[in-house]
Amino acid sequence: MNVFRVIRRKLGNNLPVIKYLYHQGFFFPYKGLIKNDVLIFDDIFPHPASGFRLEEFRHVFENFEKSKVIVEPTAYRIVGTPVENHQNHINEFEEQYKSLKNKIKLRKGFVNINSKLFYCVFINNIFRNLSWLEKHKIPFVFTLYPGGGFQLNEIPSDDKLKKVFLSPMFRKVIVTQKITHAYLLDKKLCDPEKIEFIFGGVVPQVSLKKDLKEKKNYLDNKTTFDICFCAAKYMSKGEDKGYDVFIEFAMEIANKYDFIKFHVVGGFTEEDIDIAPIKDKISFYGYQNFESLGAIYKNMDILISPNKAFILGKGAFDGFPLGTVVEAALNGVVVLITDELKQNNAFVPDIDLILIESKKESIIKQVIKLIENPERLYAISNNGRSKFENVYSNEIQMSPRIALLQNEIARNIK
Repeated sequence: MNVFRVIRRKLGNNLPVIKYLYHQGFFFPYKGLIKNDVLIFDDIFPHPASGFRLEEFRHVFENFEKSKVIVEPTAYRIVGTPVENHQNHINEFEEQYKSLKNKIKLRKGFVNINSKLFYCVFINNIFRNLSWLEKHKIPFVFTLYPGGGFQLNEIPSDDKLKKVFLSPMFRKVIVTQKITHAYLLDKKLCDPEKIEFIFGGVVPQVSLKKDLKEKKNYLDNKTTFDICFCAAKYMSKGEDKGYDVFIEFAMEIANKYDFIKFHVVGGFTEEDIDIAPIKDKISFYGYQNFESLGAIYKNMDILISPNKAFILGKGAFDGFPLGTVVEAALNGVVVLITDELKQNNAFVPDIDLILIESKKESIIKQVIKLIENPERLYAISNNGRSKFENVYSNEIQMSPRIALLQNEIARNIK
């Protein structure tokens, strides 16, 4: 049904006012005759840079024929993408997955929200939709990933969590980190039986089927030792992701080995921190979608992720490991990563990956070990890829999520 026609019937015949409200993001949720099994909300889907959403939501669509996602692309600015590109990304998604056409609806105008169950990721996303979910009595499940408004021991974050968990419509929360699970229990924010712990996160399964015949490895089929840093930019110098530490490390180790090359993927440029001494040894790629990352990672030997907790904001922390780290490991890149909060729940240090401190000295020590012992580099590359393939398979990640949604729908029908 034409949105303007519906609004005109509700608000009268003042077409200029109607069009103004619509283009200003006017949102009026209503329960229509058509009922979905699962209704999703998101603020960036289907942006190609968010591979986990593309995989997770697509899997939901394919398992629940009556499912849709309502999108208000406010997060486009966070990743530096013009919001005008959103429609192009929708077109690309529907072209790639023709059977899933018309699954994406904008959070604008009159929107049919009639559904057996609502789902989203991040606390901010569930909180912003809480009022109409309660008004229309729609039960919900959400994933509490790190970030997205979730901060440890911060009153605004805790207040949101309390309101969400006390909602009569709340059914289950999925948590992906040990520290998140412990936090909810220690602060008595949520009933234990309503928490589902699934370590890790969802990964595009195409990443698990990489053909690494063209993978380049130090002293195997190339003479350079290529080091990558990959992260989104939320601070000017990237202190939260350890970009400042990465540059300090690069400046020092470049003086020791002239065959090392540095590569930066994400929101950082040569303007953020002075890189003049290594300008001829460092390349910047900007933001990349997960498919393009594969083409970059095939030339990388290691990826360094010296991210730090509680820097972006009090109580702010990253999940372990970052999505960019997962993608690197699946491409045969050895990952060096911090774990300040002891969130590792699956990987064996020095076998599957290498744990570091967010200090240049710690990174230099480990990198020298790999340069001087290439066999160790190759072994961790192979072991890491195998372990990450297992941990991030849909059997481990998506199957329990789909089962949870199915169980909650069945429970709500009774």
